[in-house]
Amino acid sequence: MKTAVEIYKYLPKTNCGKCGTASCFGFAAKLATQQAKTDDCPNLTDAARAALRAGEQDHSISRGTVFEQTLQSLKPKVAALDFTRVAQSSGAILRGPDCLELMFLNECHTVTKDCILDSAGREPLPFLLILIYNHLCMPDPPAPSGEWITFGSVPASHAKDKAWAGHVEELIAKHFAGNVDGLKRVCEKFGGLPADIKGNHDAAFEFRFFPRYPVLLLFYDAVQDEDFPAQVKLLLDRNVDRYLDIESIVVLGEEFAGRLTG
Repeated sequence: MKTAVEIYKYLPKTNCGKCGTASCFGFAAKLATQQAKTDDCPNLTDAARAALRAGEQDHSISRGTVFEQTLQSLKPKVAALDFTRVAQSSGAILRGPDCLELMFLNECHTVTKDCILDSAGREPLPFLLILIYNHLCMPDPPAPSGEWITFGSVPASHAKDKAWAGHVEELIAKHFAGNVDGLKRVCEKFGGLPADIKGNHDAAFEFRFFPRYPVLLLFYDAVQDEDFPAQVKLLLDRNVDRYLDIESIVVLGEEFAGRLTG
């Protein structure tokens, strides 16, 4: 079976949401792990559909196996966590010896050593569970430094630069090109706070992916007369690699971009 990046090349890249996933890349990730079917996308060309179906026939791994194995490997780490200490270091609220209340992407989640539930009492998708547990298992995360850096400045980010640019920053920029007011409304809806940052950007919003995981979005709208396309810079705290591993940082960025544009 093709990887998510390979599958993404076949998709329409409209982020229409008709497949039930906020972004085309998110849908590609689900196809790669057999959490979705090719026919869930109504906008595929016949050639793309045929190519992806051929890949499905060759897939020998059962649905969800990759995520299940990852969650299984995390269980010993989660079981060993001192939730009192985790609450202090992560900014979560301790609701009991083994129960936390944690804000994640502007939504309250209840976290125990056995499960995670969102504000509606539902269990999030497996890859979101992995992101949350990965964050809580990071050893001795420091407080935010207050210094913003680009993704390219994060240690070991070089192999993920293209994914961050294409699936996060460019995705947001293209979606909101010529629509600064629309971007501002959506940012506020998803918990973004206007940021007082000097520069020539058209919008600046600060988000908290986790209570102590700040992110700064800078939006530069397109200038047609100067042939200047819309651009986005999603800046991270200097200590971001102490909050998540590099792979999880990218996946979280892609999930955020998908929700913002979905």
